[in-house]
Amino acid sequence: MGFFSKCLVSIFIFAAQLTFSQSNNNKIYFDKSGKQTAELQSYYYRVNTGKGGIYKSYYTNGGAISFEGGIINASETDENLNVYTGKCTWYYKNGKKKAERKFNTAGQENGLTTYYYESGKVWKEIEFINGTIANNTISEYDEDGILSKIFEEKFDNNNKDWDLYTSDKTSARLNGGKLFLTSFTNAGAARFIGIPNVSEDFTLEAVINIQTLKDGDKAGIIYGFKDWQNYNFYLISKKGFFIGFVYEGVIAMKVEGMYSSEIRPNDANLLKIIAIGDKNIYSINGAIQYSSDRTKNFGSSLGFSVSGKNTVSIESLTFKQINYSGNSSSEKSREDANVQATGSGVILTVNGYVLTNYHVVENANKLFVEINIGGTSNTYHATLIEKDKDNDLAILKIDDSNFKQYNEVEYSFLDNGGTDVGTSVFTIGFPYALSGMGKSAKFTDGKISSKTGYNGAVNSFQTSIPIQPGNSGSPLFNNKGQLIGIMNASIREADNVSYAIKLNYIKNLMELLPETPAFPSKNIAQLSTEEKVKVLTKYVVLIKVK
Repeated sequence: MGFFSKCLVSIFIFAAQLTFSQSNNNKIYFDKSGKQTAELQSYYYRVNTGKGGIYKSYYTNGGAISFEGGIINASETDENLNVYTGKCTWYYKNGKKKAERKFNTAGQENGLTTYYYESGKVWKEIEFINGTIANNTISEYDEDGILSKIFEEKFDNNNKDWDLYTSDKTSARLNGGKLFLTSFTNAGAARFIGIPNVSEDFTLEAVINIQTLKDGDKAGIIYGFKDWQNYNFYLISKKGFFIGFVYEGVIAMKVEGMYSSEIRPNDANLLKIIAIGDKNIYSINGAIQYSSDRTKNFGSSLGFSVSGKNTVSIESLTFKQINYSGNSSSEKSREDANVQATGSGVILTVNGYVLTNYHVVENANKLFVEINIGGTSNTYHATLIEKDKDNDLAILKIDDSNFKQYNEVEYSFLDNGGTDVGTSVFTIGFPYALSGMGKSAKFTDGKISSKTGYNGAVNSFQTSIPIQPGNSGSPLFNNKGQLIGIMNASIREADNVSYAIKLNYIKNLMELLPETPAFPSKNIAQLSTEEKVKVLTKYVVLIKVK
C-alpha cells in the first residue's frame, strides 16, 4: 500500500474514532426503560451541555425535549442509575411537563416533587425532606381536580411512631421493610398510629403475611379506632375472614369466619377496604369478598392486631382519602387543584396592576391573583401586560369583573438616595403556599449584603433574607416601608443568600404600561415594624399559574 493510501486509511480510522467518540460523549441513546440502546431502537437520547453538569435529553422521533437538569453521576448504560442534583424537569412529547423534581447536592430528592398528566394538569405532589417523603403522605389529583391524600407506610423507617417495644406480653419491631407483630399470650397484640380522616370516602389496604399464624387464630386491620370500646375490624384466618365493629363495648359481627378460597395460608395477603358512598367493599388479593352498608369511623387511629400466641408480618399499608378537603389553611382547596406553580407579587396601582417575576408567569396558560384582606381571600383572573425577560420582571393586570379597586396604595417607592450595604430590609411573600406553609403571607428580614447581584449583576442587590420557592416576586422593602426591589432568586446551597431586582428597573417597566401609572407615595415610615407589615400585607398577593 502506498504512502497516500496509508494516509487515507489513517484519516478514515481517525475520523471514525472521532465520530464514535462524539456519539458516546454527546449523544447517548436509550430505550423507553432508560437502558442504553442503538439509535434505531432508541426512544430518546441524552446530551451533555457542557455547562456545569447540566444535561438535556430529546425524543429521537421528532426531537422534542424530554429532560433538562443537573446530573452528578450520569450513567452511560442505565438512566435509572443517574444521580441528579438541583431542579430537574421531564417532559411529554407534546411539550408539557411530565415531572418536576428537586434534588440536594447528595442526589436526594428534597422539596416539592410534582407529576403531571399529559394534559398538563397536576397528577401527584410529594414533599421530600432529604430523600424521605414528608409524613409518608402523597397528594393525588384526578383530571377533574379532585384531591386525594395518600398515606403510604413501607416500614423502612418509624416516622409515624409505631409503638416499637417488647414486653412479656407483646412485641413490635421493624426489620427488612416489614412490621413484625408478636403476641406472647392468648390475649393477642395490637399496634396503632393516628391518621386523621377528613374525607367521607377512603380506601385502606395492607399486605399481611400469615404464614406462621396458628389454625383458629386471626390477624388483620383495625381501623376507625377510638378505644377498645369503639373500633372497626377486618381480619383473616388461614381459612376465612371476619368483619365487624365494636360500639360502646358491644361487638357487632357482619361476617364470622366465612370461608375464602382467595386466602393464601402460607404467604402474604392483600386486604383492602373500599368505603365509597353508602357502601363498604372488602376484598382479599384483589377479589371482592363482601359488601355491606357503610360503617362509622369512631376515631382516627388505624393499625393491626393478631390473636393467640402468634407472629405476623405486615409488609405495607396504604390509606387513601378520596375527595380530600382539609380544614386548615395549609391545604389546597379544589380551586387550587390544577395550579402548576405559585409565586408572590405586589399591587402597584389602585386599579390592579401587579408586579412579579417573569419566571413565575412565563409558562402560564392562565393567571390568577389571590388577595387576602382581613382574613378574607378572593381570587381574580389576571393578564400579563408587560414583561422584561432580561431583568426577570413582569406586570400583570387584574381583569376580573369581581375585582374592586383599592382606595389607595399605602406605601411608597424609594424616590431618591441609594441603598447601602448593611441596610435593614424585609420581604413579605408566599413560600410553599400550596404545599405545607399555607396561604398566609410570611415576613422575613435581613440586610443588604452587596450592591450587585449574582456574578456582579448591576441590576440586583444581594441580601441575607432567607427565601424559598414561592417567594419569587416578593416585594423588598427598607425599614421605612419603601419599596426598593423585588426578590427573584437565591442560592439553595448557601445559607441566606438571595437576590432582588432594583427599583429603577421596575420603574422603567412601569413606564411602558398602556396608561401612565402614579407611583405609590404613601409615607408609612412613622409606623412600627409590626404596623408596617400589617399595612403592606394588604398589597402582597399570591400568584397562581395554571
